[in-house]
Amino acid sequence: MILFEIMINFQLSRHAKEAIKVALAFSIAYLIALQAGWLSPFWAALTVGQIALFPNAQSLHNGALRLLGLIPAVLVAILIFAVANQNRWLFASLASLWMMLATYLMIKDKKRSYLWNVAGFVTFIFLTIQYTSSTELFHHIAARVLDAITGIVIYTLVMVFLWPDSNISTLKTTCTQLSTIQDKIFTLITTQNNSLQNKNLLKQAIKQELFLIDTLKQSFFAKGSESYEVQEATEFWKEYYSLSIQLGQSFSRMNNSILGLDNIDLYKLLPDLKHYRKTINHRFIRASDILKNGNQNFSTETLHLSINEAYFSSLKPFDQFAFISSKNELETVEKLSQKILRCANNIMDDSVHKKEASKKIPLSIYDYLIPDIDTLHSLLFVGSFVFSIFCVWIYFDPPGHMMWFYIPPTVAMLVASNPRMKTNQMVIPAFFILGFFMLVYSVILPTLSGVLELFSILFICMFLVFYYLNGVHRVIGVIAVSTKLMLSNAQTYDFAHIANMTLLSIGAYISIYIFSYLLDSPKPQRALLKQMHRYYKSAYFLASTIVLKNASKKPISKSSILLKFKIAFYRYEVKTLPFKLPLWSSAIDHQYFYKNTPDAVGDLLLSLHALSNSFEEWLNANHLLQRYITIDNVQNELENWEKSIERIFQGYTHNLDNMLYNNIQKDLNRHIKTLEDIINCHTKEIKEKNLSKVDKEHIFRLIGSYQGLSLALISYASIAEQIDWTHWEEEVFA
Repeated sequence: MILFEIMINFQLSRHAKEAIKVALAFSIAYLIALQAGWLSPFWAALTVGQIALFPNAQSLHNGALRLLGLIPAVLVAILIFAVANQNRWLFASLASLWMMLATYLMIKDKKRSYLWNVAGFVTFIFLTIQYTSSTELFHHIAARVLDAITGIVIYTLVMVFLWPDSNISTLKTTCTQLSTIQDKIFTLITTQNNSLQNKNLLKQAIKQELFLIDTLKQSFFAKGSESYEVQEATEFWKEYYSLSIQLGQSFSRMNNSILGLDNIDLYKLLPDLKHYRKTINHRFIRASDILKNGNQNFSTETLHLSINEAYFSSLKPFDQFAFISSKNELETVEKLSQKILRCANNIMDDSVHKKEASKKIPLSIYDYLIPDIDTLHSLLFVGSFVFSIFCVWIYFDPPGHMMWFYIPPTVAMLVASNPRMKTNQMVIPAFFILGFFMLVYSVILPTLSGVLELFSILFICMFLVFYYLNGVHRVIGVIAVSTKLMLSNAQTYDFAHIANMTLLSIGAYISIYIFSYLLDSPKPQRALLKQMHRYYKSAYFLASTIVLKNASKKPISKSSILLKFKIAFYRYEVKTLPFKLPLWSSAIDHQYFYKNTPDAVGDLLLSLHALSNSFEEWLNANHLLQRYITIDNVQNELENWEKSIERIFQGYTHNLDNMLYNNIQKDLNRHIKTLEDIINCHTKEIKEKNLSKVDKEHIFRLIGSYQGLSLALISYASIAEQIDWTHWEEEVFA
């Protein structure tokens, strides 16, 4: 009875289901190709294994993309054969350039990344064809296209119809949690409670917010429109993601501005603040409820915060400016919360058929031409590696022969698209994984006598790979199953052949491991350090341009083309690097680098993220609002402040381990106090200028950007001193 109940209540884990689906698709594709008597049946199975390494692709839509990927693969292969048939170096160069292009498009074109993945590795399937006439070439290409189509179609159908997995549930859950955490962050910021406990709660909430935003990005942009429900609301999901990023940035600015209001009673100054907070909290809660239970009918009113004019007039000029900046951020959060609520309802409302894309901010020509350093590094790696492999193939005829020109470049494409893949874990595990499948090939396969037995062995082998292996070990396992169990209808078993193929795989992994060190260190802690240096080099350059611009009184718009390009490039670096660093930090093995705990590294990256938001606001304010400062003493103090900020970034550029916290805190707090005193001393002059409300807003946006950046730098410096930077530079052989 107990056994019966266990059987009834037994449920397979999602991990087990995924392994079963891949194993089933692999086995069916192999048997169909064998039954049809095609030239090389194992290509169909290898295609299944290859595309299964990208698990976020279980949909008819992405299956169709893979089929379309065969078109450029065929065309490029035929073009290379036609142009460089008798020229080995041109052949190698064109193949390398195509792999670089396919890898680039796979990385940059997230919507069609599966198409370019197939286009890349299938091209090399075709390039390994040995032929003596154009007719034979056509037959071989047609056969391998048929194999690839079979593998793609079988994989897609199995994934879609057996335990179908859509990302709609993940998207809703993530957005629901995101609305809840946004509500918490808003509440913590607006309480004006500077206690240590409140700061720690806010820090943890912001960490969770960043994690959920990244999860939302992965759930939608990595998987794509996996169901009709998601596809119909594509633009709204994108808008929700964009609004969440904007809200996070506004929270960061609002927190910095409210920190400067210690002398102000906000609830006395803003009589409607309690109602405002309650309304905003209700919007976040309602957005979460809509995503859980469906669309609702509601109306949203635009909130207007009335000001206690008598209390406002009694404040010092500096506090008035500070308040105006904070009020602007409160109004920004109000608008964004309204848009998020409306966007959540549009996602769940089936009656909204016209789902238009939100307006995009126009980019300059310089923004379009900016190269991504990490992407260029990946392209250089895969292009030079493919060419080097071709040279080895020509001069040494390594084990595997023609397969040498396919397996290593295919694995290199995976490594280039995911640089955090630990190539140092390829070689030694490969001996054991490949040895296991050599035994299967040599001992078990010769004893089989029926289709069912063969199906079972193929199923079990691929199931074991996907159930027990992860990351780089799974890559090794997939290639091992696909290339070590190479079957045909007229099957003969040759130990020399399987040993040759095993040496091919091991040689491929050793080559990739060695080559990954020739261009740069693939160790995550070293990559993190280099990206941190890049960040501060970029920030230092941008700070220097602000100092030079304000000293020369020459606007950026009149600068040289080269300087404009460099400014756009370094701003891109400052914006994107804080999002890349967590990926590398998560790959660090803290067993060997135990001095810097995951929590300490997480706090560091969180403070860097806040620093980037403040730095971006400082750049924008300086480019747009400097003309509003007409008081000489204020202008001079801001210029001195800029030079202090420049020196801080310069110090971190040369040495991340600088113990600058005390100096930074003392220096920047002095600037804040000095500027406050200057503005308060010029009360009469400010009144005589009869500044409009807009002018006052612009002035404190500029002054507030200096204050916000200074507070962010002080916070970062206090955390950076707790990191043992030299520990990450130590050599560890693991």
